[in-house]
Amino acid sequence: DDGQFQRKRRGNLPKEATNILKTWYNTHLHSPYPTEEEKYQLMHQTQLTLNQVSNWFINQRRR
Repeated sequence: DDGQFQRKRRGNLPKEATNILKTWYNTHLHSPYPTEEEKYQLMHQTQLTLNQVSNWFINQRRR
């Protein structure tokens, strides 16, 4: 198995990242849909991918 190309299959996002996302979410409860620009800001703050940020919001809104 090629250790070099192993991807993390699954695992929770880092706590710092979810804290940043939760803070944004809780201050935008009236409209918890970040714009593309806001998603890019969150990506930089959390070091997550656009996919991870988008999916987190999709899941969070379902909870």
